[in-house]
Amino acid sequence: MKTLISGENLTKSFGLGAEKRNVLDGISVDIHQGEFVAVMGPSGSGKSTLLYALSGMDSVDSGSVTFDGADLSALKENDLADLRRTKMGFVFQQPTLLRNLDILDNIILPAMRDSRKNGAQLTEKAQRLMKKTGIAGLEMRDITQASGGQLQRVGICRALMGDPKIIFGDEPTGALNSTAANEIMALLADIHRSGVTILLVTHDVRVAAKTERVLFLLDGNIAGEYQPGVYNATHDDLKTREEALTAWLAEMKF
Repeated sequence: MKTLISGENLTKSFGLGAEKRNVLDGISVDIHQGEFVAVMGPSGSGKSTLLYALSGMDSVDSGSVTFDGADLSALKENDLADLRRTKMGFVFQQPTLLRNLDILDNIILPAMRDSRKNGAQLTEKAQRLMKKTGIAGLEMRDITQASGGQLQRVGICRALMGDPKIIFGDEPTGALNSTAANEIMALLADIHRSGVTILLVTHDVRVAAKTERVLFLLDGNIAGEYQPGVYNATHDDLKTREEALTAWLAEMKF
Protein backbone atom coordinates (compact mmCIF):
# COMPACT_ATOMS: atom_id res chain seq x y z
CA MET A 1 0.00 0.00 0.00
CA LYS A 2 1.40 3.40 -0.99
CA THR A 3 2.49 5.69 1.84
CA LEU A 4 0.69 9.02 1.60
CA ILE A 5 2.15 10.66 4.73
CA SER A 6 5.33 9.78 6.55
CA GLY A 7 6.29 11.43 9.82
CA GLU A 8 9.82 10.66 11.01
CA ASN A 9 11.06 11.30 14.57
CA LEU A 10 8.67 14.19 15.17
CA THR A 11 9.26 16.28 18.27
CA LYS A 12 7.29 19.26 19.46
CA SER A 13 7.50 21.00 22.80
CA PHE A 14 5.68 23.83 24.52
CA GLY A 15 6.82 26.04 27.36
CA LEU A 16 10.25 27.16 28.52
CA GLY A 17 12.72 26.01 31.15
CA ALA A 18 11.16 23.94 33.89
CA GLU A 19 7.76 24.36 32.22
CA LYS A 20 8.93 22.84 28.93
CA ARG A 21 7.00 19.74 27.94
CA ASN A 22 7.41 17.43 24.95
CA VAL A 23 4.01 17.03 23.37
CA LEU A 24 5.48 14.93 20.58
CA ASP A 25 8.49 12.91 21.71
CA GLY A 26 10.09 11.39 18.62
CA ILE A 27 7.00 9.94 16.92
CA SER A 28 7.37 8.11 13.62
CA VAL A 29 4.24 7.10 11.75
CA ASP A 30 3.11 6.28 8.21
CA ILE A 31 -0.39 6.86 6.90
CA HIS A 32 -1.13 4.84 3.79
CA GLN A 33 -3.22 5.90 0.86
CA GLY A 34 -6.84 4.81 1.30
CA GLU A 35 -6.64 4.18 5.05
CA PHE A 36 -9.20 5.23 7.65
CA VAL A 37 -7.19 5.94 10.80
CA ALA A 38 -8.21 7.13 14.26
CA VAL A 39 -5.85 8.69 16.81
CA MET A 40 -6.89 8.23 20.44
CA GLY A 41 -5.33 9.13 23.76
CA PRO A 42 -5.94 11.12 26.96
CA SER A 43 -6.05 14.91 27.00
CA GLY A 44 -2.57 16.32 26.44
CA SER A 45 -1.19 13.17 24.82
CA GLY A 46 -0.39 14.98 21.56
CA LYS A 47 -3.30 13.83 19.38
CA SER A 48 -4.19 17.17 17.81
CA THR A 49 -0.55 18.26 17.71
CA LEU A 50 0.30 15.18 15.65
CA LEU A 51 -2.61 15.88 13.32
CA TYR A 52 -1.49 19.46 12.76
CA ALA A 53 2.14 18.40 12.27
CA LEU A 54 1.26 15.76 9.65
CA SER A 55 -0.90 18.25 7.77
CA GLY A 56 1.69 21.03 7.82
CA MET A 57 -0.64 23.30 9.78
CA ASP A 58 1.97 23.45 12.54
CA SER A 59 5.73 23.09 12.44
CA VAL A 60 7.75 20.64 14.53
CA ASP A 61 10.93 21.24 16.51
CA SER A 62 12.67 18.37 14.75
CA GLY A 63 11.91 15.51 12.42
CA SER A 64 10.33 15.54 8.99
CA VAL A 65 6.94 15.12 7.34
CA THR A 66 6.62 13.91 3.76
CA PHE A 67 3.24 14.22 2.08
CA ASP A 68 2.66 12.56 -1.29
CA GLY A 69 6.40 12.73 -1.96
CA ALA A 70 6.85 16.37 -0.87
CA ASP A 71 8.94 17.39 2.14
CA LEU A 72 6.61 19.86 3.88
CA SER A 73 9.48 21.66 5.63
CA ALA A 74 11.08 22.45 2.26
CA LEU A 75 7.99 24.19 0.90
CA LYS A 76 7.51 27.95 0.95
CA GLU A 77 4.48 29.09 2.94
CA ASN A 78 2.45 29.90 -0.17
CA ASP A 79 3.26 26.51 -1.72
CA LEU A 80 2.37 24.76 1.52
CA ALA A 81 -0.95 26.64 1.67
CA ASP A 82 -1.69 25.65 -1.93
CA LEU A 83 -0.90 22.01 -1.17
CA ARG A 84 -3.24 22.01 1.82
CA ARG A 85 -5.95 23.69 -0.24
CA THR A 86 -5.74 21.32 -3.20
CA LYS A 87 -4.75 17.98 -1.64
CA MET A 88 -6.02 18.14 1.94
CA GLY A 89 -9.39 18.73 3.55
CA PHE A 90 -10.02 19.66 7.17
CA VAL A 91 -13.02 19.03 9.41
CA PHE A 92 -12.87 20.47 12.91
CA GLN A 93 -15.01 19.97 16.01
CA GLN A 94 -16.58 23.37 15.38
CA PRO A 95 -16.73 24.39 11.69
CA THR A 96 -15.00 27.73 11.17
CA LEU A 97 -17.72 29.45 9.15
CA LEU A 98 -18.28 33.15 8.47
CA ARG A 99 -21.47 34.65 9.84
CA ASN A 100 -21.71 37.27 7.10
CA LEU A 101 -21.90 34.60 4.36
CA ASP A 102 -24.69 32.19 3.58
CA ILE A 103 -24.05 28.45 3.64
CA LEU A 104 -23.32 28.12 -0.07
CA ASP A 105 -20.76 30.94 -0.03
CA ASN A 106 -19.10 29.46 3.06
CA ILE A 107 -18.58 26.23 1.12
CA ILE A 108 -17.27 27.95 -2.01
CA LEU A 109 -15.03 30.60 -0.44
CA PRO A 110 -11.85 28.53 0.18
CA ALA A 111 -11.95 27.23 -3.42
CA MET A 112 -12.17 30.69 -4.98
CA ARG A 113 -8.38 30.84 -5.28
CA ASP A 114 -8.47 27.99 -7.80
CA SER A 115 -8.20 29.86 -11.09
CA ARG A 116 -9.07 26.70 -13.05
CA LYS A 117 -12.72 26.97 -12.08
CA ASN A 118 -15.10 29.89 -12.46
CA GLY A 119 -17.83 30.85 -10.03
CA ALA A 120 -20.53 28.90 -11.85
CA GLN A 121 -18.45 25.71 -11.78
CA LEU A 122 -17.74 26.12 -8.09
CA THR A 123 -21.41 26.74 -7.34
CA GLU A 124 -22.42 23.65 -9.30
CA LYS A 125 -19.85 21.53 -7.48
CA ALA A 126 -20.89 22.87 -4.08
CA GLN A 127 -24.52 22.10 -4.81
CA ARG A 128 -23.63 18.55 -5.85
CA LEU A 129 -21.76 18.07 -2.58
CA MET A 130 -24.64 19.52 -0.57
CA LYS A 131 -27.01 17.06 -2.22
CA LYS A 132 -24.62 14.19 -1.57
CA THR A 133 -24.28 15.12 2.10
CA GLY A 134 -28.00 15.63 2.64
CA ILE A 135 -28.15 19.42 3.06
CA ALA A 136 -29.50 20.44 -0.34
CA GLY A 137 -31.90 23.35 0.01
CA LEU A 138 -29.89 25.14 2.69
CA GLU A 139 -27.79 27.14 0.22
CA MET A 140 -29.17 30.59 1.06
CA ARG A 141 -29.55 30.04 4.80
CA ASP A 142 -27.54 31.89 7.37
CA ILE A 143 -25.31 29.62 9.44
CA THR A 144 -27.37 30.48 12.52
CA GLN A 145 -30.34 28.79 10.83
CA ALA A 146 -28.73 25.34 10.71
CA SER A 147 -28.21 22.62 13.31
CA GLY A 148 -24.84 21.46 14.54
CA GLY A 149 -25.02 18.33 12.40
CA GLN A 150 -25.94 20.38 9.34
CA LEU A 151 -23.06 22.78 9.94
CA GLN A 152 -20.65 19.87 10.23
CA ARG A 153 -21.91 18.70 6.82
CA VAL A 154 -21.23 22.20 5.52
CA GLY A 155 -17.67 21.83 6.79
CA ILE A 156 -17.33 18.47 5.07
CA CYS A 157 -18.62 19.92 1.78
CA ARG A 158 -16.04 22.69 2.05
CA ALA A 159 -13.31 20.15 2.77
CA LEU A 160 -14.25 18.21 -0.37
CA MET A 161 -14.27 21.19 -2.74
CA GLY A 162 -10.63 20.65 -3.69
CA ASP A 163 -10.98 16.88 -4.31
CA PRO A 164 -8.50 16.13 -1.48
CA LYS A 165 -6.41 13.01 -1.14
CA ILE A 166 -6.93 13.10 2.62
CA ILE A 167 -9.42 14.45 5.13
CA PHE A 168 -8.03 15.44 8.54
CA GLY A 169 -10.65 15.45 11.29
CA ASP A 170 -10.05 16.95 14.73
CA GLU A 171 -12.84 15.54 16.92
CA PRO A 172 -15.36 15.94 14.06
CA THR A 173 -18.17 14.42 16.15
CA GLY A 174 -17.12 15.83 19.52
CA ALA A 175 -19.77 18.58 19.66
CA LEU A 176 -22.65 16.49 18.27
CA ASN A 177 -25.34 14.34 19.83
CA SER A 178 -25.18 10.60 19.19
CA THR A 179 -27.60 10.68 16.25
CA ALA A 180 -25.76 13.47 14.45
CA ALA A 181 -22.40 11.85 15.26
CA ASN A 182 -23.51 8.57 13.71
CA GLU A 183 -24.68 10.40 10.59
CA ILE A 184 -21.35 12.24 10.24
CA MET A 185 -19.39 9.00 10.68
CA ALA A 186 -21.55 7.31 8.04
CA LEU A 187 -20.83 10.21 5.72
CA LEU A 188 -17.07 10.01 6.38
CA ALA A 189 -17.18 6.25 5.77
CA ASP A 190 -18.86 6.92 2.42
CA ILE A 191 -16.15 9.44 1.54
CA HIS A 192 -13.51 6.88 2.54
CA ARG A 193 -15.06 4.27 0.26
CA SER A 194 -14.68 6.71 -2.63
CA GLY A 195 -10.90 6.47 -2.16
CA VAL A 196 -10.15 9.40 0.18
CA THR A 197 -7.77 8.74 3.07
CA ILE A 198 -9.12 9.84 6.46
CA LEU A 199 -7.14 10.59 9.61
CA LEU A 200 -9.14 11.74 12.61
CA VAL A 201 -8.60 12.46 16.27
CA THR A 202 -11.25 11.16 18.65
CA HIS A 203 -11.78 10.25 22.29
CA ASP A 204 -14.89 8.23 21.47
CA VAL A 205 -14.62 4.43 21.23
CA ARG A 206 -17.84 4.39 19.19
CA VAL A 207 -16.16 6.57 16.57
CA ALA A 208 -12.80 4.78 16.58
CA ALA A 209 -14.50 1.39 16.21
CA LYS A 210 -15.75 2.47 12.78
CA THR A 211 -12.23 3.08 11.49
CA GLU A 212 -9.80 0.40 10.31
CA ARG A 213 -6.72 1.38 12.32
CA VAL A 214 -6.41 2.97 15.76
CA LEU A 215 -3.25 4.64 17.06
CA PHE A 216 -3.13 5.29 20.81
CA LEU A 217 -0.94 8.17 21.98
CA LEU A 218 0.43 8.49 25.49
CA ASP A 219 2.90 11.12 26.69
CA GLY A 220 3.86 12.11 23.16
CA ASN A 221 4.47 8.59 21.89
CA ILE A 222 2.49 5.94 20.05
CA ALA A 223 1.93 3.49 22.88
CA GLY A 224 -0.09 0.97 20.90
CA GLU A 225 -1.88 0.21 17.65
CA TYR A 226 -5.10 -1.69 17.09
CA GLN A 227 -6.53 -2.76 13.74
CA PRO A 228 -10.29 -3.42 13.77
CA GLY A 229 -10.29 -3.86 9.98
CA VAL A 230 -12.64 -2.26 7.48
CA TYR A 231 -16.10 -1.66 8.96
CA ASN A 232 -19.06 -2.84 6.93
CA ALA A 233 -22.23 -1.30 8.36
CA THR A 234 -24.39 -3.93 6.64
CA HIS A 235 -22.63 -7.04 7.90
CA ASP A 236 -20.53 -6.05 10.93
CA ASP A 237 -21.87 -5.77 14.48
CA LEU A 238 -20.71 -2.37 15.69
CA LYS A 239 -21.25 -3.24 19.35
CA THR A 240 -18.88 -6.20 19.00
CA ARG A 241 -16.24 -3.93 17.46
CA GLU A 242 -16.71 -1.38 20.25
CA GLU A 243 -16.38 -4.07 22.91
CA ALA A 244 -13.24 -5.49 21.27
CA LEU A 245 -11.61 -2.05 21.14
CA THR A 246 -12.60 -1.33 24.74
CA ALA A 247 -11.13 -4.66 25.82
CA TRP A 248 -7.87 -3.90 24.00
CA LEU A 249 -7.63 -0.51 25.68
CA ALA A 250 -8.18 -2.17 29.07
CA GLU A 251 -5.65 -4.91 28.32
CA MET A 252 -3.05 -2.32 27.36
CA LYS A 253 -3.99 -0.37 30.54
CA PHE A 254 -4.76 2.77 28.58
